[in-house]
Amino acid sequence: MTSRSARRESGAPGAPQQRRRGAALEDAIRAAAFAELSEAGYHAFSVESVAARAQTGKGSIYRRWPTKQELVMDALLAELPEPNDFGISSAMDDAITTADALRLVARGIAGVIASQAGDAIRAIKFEAMVDPELAELVDQRFQAPRRDALTSLLRRGIERGEVRPGADTELVADVLPAVLIHRMITQREKVTAQDIETIIEQIVIPLVEVR
Repeated sequence: MTSRSARRESGAPGAPQQRRRGAALEDAIRAAAFAELSEAGYHAFSVESVAARAQTGKGSIYRRWPTKQELVMDALLAELPEPNDFGISSAMDDAITTADALRLVARGIAGVIASQAGDAIRAIKFEAMVDPELAELVDQRFQAPRRDALTSLLRRGIERGEVRPGADTELVADVLPAVLIHRMITQREKVTAQDIETIIEQIVIPLVEVR
């Protein structure tokens, strides 16, 4: 993804001045914003620092992102994998069972949280508890697309006879991410491959299996 390479170039202040425009400038700003969020956290995040990292003016940022919340969400989403990066798509191989697909999702979520992006997600999650505008953006832009992908996966499982009818709900789809986020972000625990298998076998499969 372009923003990842841009982060390596513009993530630290003091890099050689490069005049950027259009998409290149936007990528540099997103990359600088992600670096700032990861290092400073959401509370200390400032547009001034992002502008310095991206070697641009604050006006260039505000013309594209009117609020801090929108800039933060764009920066984070540019770094996160999409659901289909975990193999969750309409073109999923028929040989992949619902349980195996859920394992892929769990490993993908755990991998993201354990990466540098996990620090940014942690900062945003905690701040969203007291910032209604940020909370709405987090749900609309971050959680909803991933929830929809999991719901579609469960619907596929119903069609294959692997998931009980009626289990393809948003509430059920939220369970797996919620367990991992609680363990890894709230409790700051390291989740192993065996932990993931236990979560799938003891929580997720009993919740959705045909009865």
